[in-house]
Formats: sequence, structure tokens, C-alpha cells
Amino acid sequence: MSTQILLDLLSVFARLGLISFGGTNLAEMERVLVGERHWISPATLANGFALGQLMPGPNLLAVTHYGYAVAGYAGALAASVGFYGPTALLSTSVALVWRRHSAHPWVVAFRNALLPFGGGVMLAGALVLGKSSIHGWAGALLAAGSFVLLTKTKLNSVIIVGLAALIGAVIGL
Repeated sequence: MSTQILLDLLSVFARLGLISFGGTNLAEMERVLVGERHWISPATLANGFALGQLMPGPNLLAVTHYGYAVAGYAGALAASVGFYGPTALLSTSVALVWRRHSAHPWVVAFRNALLPFGGGVMLAGALVLGKSSIHGWAGALLAAGSFVLLTKTKLNSVIIVGLAALIGAVIGL
């Protein structure tokens, strides 16, 4: 295993972790990992994201899967440490400052300004997943049905994901 690839994984995932908002930055991950570096395929990106959503814990546990796809266990470790390490240190520091200054109007204004940005980043991620995962009307209907169930019912998301996976397997998606 090349030390250079592990250092590249560490630095790329550190940057991705630091620019991710609420753990979501799938569009940038696709640009870098699939388009720029050619480390993984669009299918690997989508599959890793789907697996990460099924696991308890942070949204983007998929980074471990991506690192593994590039460089085995050492790659999984480099990607995970790179993605979560710097972000955890920065988050801890910001939380301490935030607590101290939470009564200031600029803190409320800053938080309110970040909310639409977060929505946009999440929408970009959904578009990336849709582009690489939905092929034809059956997939589009399954995605739309899952969306409606997730947003309009109180069904547990695990049940909806399991049901969608079963339907997808039965109809051959």
C-alpha cells in the first residue's frame, strides 16, 4: 500500500469533512471522488451512501466505505480519520465559543443564514443520488413513493427503506 495514496485520502477527506454542512456534501464528494480523482464509480458512491444511511451514527459513515474501496482497511482508516478528526476538533472549539456568545444577535443571524444553505446542500446531494440511482419510471416511482411515505406518514424510516429495497429487488431495480 502506497503511503502517498493514504496521505491523499487523509487530506482529501479532511477537506471534504471540513466543508460538509451537517454531514451532507454528496455533490462535492461526487465531484472529487468520482469526477476528479476517479477513485470510485457513481454506483459505489450511491451504494456507500445508502449503506451509511442504514447504519446508526453519523450520516456519512459512507466515507469509510469509500476509503476502503480505494485502499482497503488502511484507506478506510485514513478516510475516516481525515473526515471526522479535524471536524470534531473544530466543532468542539466552535461549540465552546457558541455557548459563550449565544445571546448575541449576530449568532442568531448567523444560524438563520446557514439554514437555507444547509437545505441547498441537501438538495444537491439528493440530485446526485437521483442522477446515479434512478434509471427509468419504476425507480422514479419508487423514489417518489418513498419520499411521500417519509414526509406524509409517521412510519419509521427503517421500515420504508426496507420496503423500498424489497420492492426494488422484486421488480429488478
